[in-house]
Amino acid sequence: MITALTPTGARPEAFAACVAQMAAQTVTARWVIVDDGPEPMPTPQIPGWEILHLRPEPCWQPGQNTLARNILHGLPYCSGRVAVIEDDDAYADWWLEACDHRLDLADLVGESHSLYINRLTGARRDMGNDRHASLCSTALRGRAIEALAECCRTGATGIDLRLWRHFGFAKRLWRPEPRGVTGIKSWPGRPGIGVGHHL
Repeated sequence: MITALTPTGARPEAFAACVAQMAAQTVTARWVIVDDGPEPMPTPQIPGWEILHLRPEPCWQPGQNTLARNILHGLPYCSGRVAVIEDDDAYADWWLEACDHRLDLADLVGESHSLYINRLTGARRDMGNDRHASLCSTALRGRAIEALAECCRTGATGIDLRLWRHFGFAKRLWRPEPRGVTGIKSWPGRPGIGVGHHL
């Protein structure tokens, strides 16, 4: 069974959309939610899923970047295969199943050519990344999980770039049509930090 790992907090509308997308997945999964918002999100209920809702301390404050900390907090509760699911992105209903199958081929898998859409303006941006996947469209197993932890320990930004560029295990990128993941920007609440958020 694949584990979905979601760092979140202080973004209830985005998280509610994420819950709906996870409930629509074509496979049953384990979901580790690391929620450091000042007020906890409701714990999702998805039949057949094992859901662990963690509350690290101290909670997130405006201006802070706790992405790496939250991932590190959740990783010990993950096992086997892990897909990073960010709450402010859109996932096709087949995404977790596709990641699980792709992880039969490599320790690190993901979708290239990240697409970001601003939900308010409709502006779109294809990042053109053909050598790495964004963190939100990355799945891992084995040594790649250890490498993700190392990347998180060494900084909060550029985790995806370090993970894809600096480790010598088997990696596989693919570019599905239609896309499996789309970055949805301009959700109210806590802002994101990646390049795609400047859309």
